[in-house]
Amino acid sequence: MADLLFLIPLLPLAAFAVNILFGRAFLGDKAHWVAVPAVFLSWLLSVLVFLDIRGGDEPLHQRLFTWIPSGTFNVDVSLYADQLTAVMLLVVTTVGLLVHVYSVGYMHGDGGYYRFFAYLPLFVFSMLMLVLADNLLLLFVFWEAVGLCSYFLIGFWFRRRSASNAAKKAFIVNRVGDLGFGLGIMLAFWTFGTINFHGEEGIFAQAADHAAHGISSGTLTAIALLLFIGACGKSAQFPLHVWLPDAMEGPTPVSALIHAATMVTAGIYLVARAHRIFEQSETAMVVVALIGAFTALMAATIALTQYDIKRVIAYSTLSQLGYMCFALGTGAWVAAIFHLMTHAFFKGLLFLGSGSVIHGLHDEQDMRRMGGLRHHMPITFWTFLIAATANAGVIPLAGFWSKDETIVGSWISDSPVGKLVAIVGLAAAFLTGLYMFRLVFMTFFGQPRYDTAHVHPHESGPWMAWPLIVLAVPSVVIGFVGFPPEDGPLHHFLEPVFAEEEAAPETQASLAFLQEEPATEEEHAEEAVHAIEEHHVSTATTVTFGAISTGVAVAGILVAYLTYITGTISATAMARRFHGLYDFLYHKWYFDELYDRLFVQPLRTLSLFFWRVVDEGIIDATVNGVATGIGAVSQRLRHVQTGLVANYALAIALGMVVLVGIYLAGFSNLFR
Repeated sequence: MADLLFLIPLLPLAAFAVNILFGRAFLGDKAHWVAVPAVFLSWLLSVLVFLDIRGGDEPLHQRLFTWIPSGTFNVDVSLYADQLTAVMLLVVTTVGLLVHVYSVGYMHGDGGYYRFFAYLPLFVFSMLMLVLADNLLLLFVFWEAVGLCSYFLIGFWFRRRSASNAAKKAFIVNRVGDLGFGLGIMLAFWTFGTINFHGEEGIFAQAADHAAHGISSGTLTAIALLLFIGACGKSAQFPLHVWLPDAMEGPTPVSALIHAATMVTAGIYLVARAHRIFEQSETAMVVVALIGAFTALMAATIALTQYDIKRVIAYSTLSQLGYMCFALGTGAWVAAIFHLMTHAFFKGLLFLGSGSVIHGLHDEQDMRRMGGLRHHMPITFWTFLIAATANAGVIPLAGFWSKDETIVGSWISDSPVGKLVAIVGLAAAFLTGLYMFRLVFMTFFGQPRYDTAHVHPHESGPWMAWPLIVLAVPSVVIGFVGFPPEDGPLHHFLEPVFAEEEAAPETQASLAFLQEEPATEEEHAEEAVHAIEEHHVSTATTVTFGAISTGVAVAGILVAYLTYITGTISATAMARRFHGLYDFLYHKWYFDELYDRLFVQPLRTLSLFFWRVVDEGIIDATVNGVATGIGAVSQRLRHVQTGLVANYALAIALGMVVLVGIYLAGFSNLFR
């Protein structure tokens, strides 16, 4: 199976090449004939890779060619698939395939149809190569490719100024994160002498046994924090989160692909893949956990006040990424990947469902001009309700199992901030139930608030409806792969990736030296009983937190019901009473305004200075001055060119007189 790894990313790349070269001239609105089958075959191969790894436990490795042969620095284009990669391949290709199918209906009639179906498989190709990369440099190349594709797709409708600005904003903010990532790669190479992940001399093996390799923990902390800066950019964590809501300017299928399966999961994947480095630094882990917890809570509060249906879901994505992030920061690695997986399905469904609503209402996105749509769009309503309930974390849907595990995993961890971030996670769970069902009730319940004389909502066609139905299935059942908590099939599958490294021989020897005498059978029995008691405590904690997290989510849903269905609580009155807080949240904690004041305006002023003073006032003025001077001299010299032979003869005669005069004056040596 290893010999076929290259086909998984190659097929979407081939679809991109065909559609971008021949789409406009030959394929037109049939461009999906190339893209959809290519991604389907890629999905099929991903399933086979998953089954192969599940059956054999051994990672797959395929070396394609040497990219950079330069003495001791050699970079191979090699593909590596272990259990973590297998999960990511399934997530990316499954959601990617359904987004492709959905787009056939959603983008029908668009003037850039062929271009859309060129960029979409290119996005999938870039993400597949990112998760298959076997070294930091190759990963970074496709990390950048994912960012480039997001620029193309967010700004797909480039004639809209808002879409163009959103694409530039996403691109520039991610460059800030990528700068940190790039510096982290350089420091890693300087420290480890390699950029390869695996092997006895790979960076992970050296990091796990850094003392034996003479690597300081401070250096590992610096590498981890630099890599995390890159992750903050791609996964939109504070303070680089501001690009994600603006990404809603792209077509809705793009929003689903970016927020569910591709770009935003890249940062989470990077930290999980580099966990051997992160777990060597408590400082880095604490930073990751605190940033994730803050982002989860902050984004949830902002979602409460937004009215654009896609922006509410976008802030929900920010919040759920925060859950994954604080799980990573507390060492709950499997819980983070578990939540990444479940989130991909129900968040993809939420975005595609919102696209169905927008399509049915003729491009309306403001929830204040919706209402009562469940009667007109039953498939969209029921599938959206499933996804919203899963996102809220209500048992037994998928989001409950994974979100609860991120909270429990943080609570029982050895992290100094584990209990703090778990409490923040519970607070965000309440807000999640509130804002998700605020969205559901405002959109699908109540009386129509749109112009019923001109707007006639309708259910989407089969190209759009079937992906909703298919995504609803894993949104319900995929959570059971993590049951029982911390001991489910997913945990056993990922165990080889995240299992603790065995102690080095020197460490084992020191431990043996410290053991004064062998343990007796009674001591072994006591240890076994103690382990059982710890297991029961863990189970009790898990059940308790499961009940609490479901309770707070249901409480949030109840508050939404009392506010937007019965009217017992007046949202308008609450907004007026707490208008300062409401304005603060509605303006997204004023981060855009703050960044505009701190960075955008000073840089614009500096740019204007360099443009008008340095560029135009000095460089252009110098060049133009020289040109003007030469032109002026030329204008005067042109009067000599009269075109009359007599004048030229006179000039020659005068010249001869001057030369003779010089000679007679004693300068004849000059002509010898």
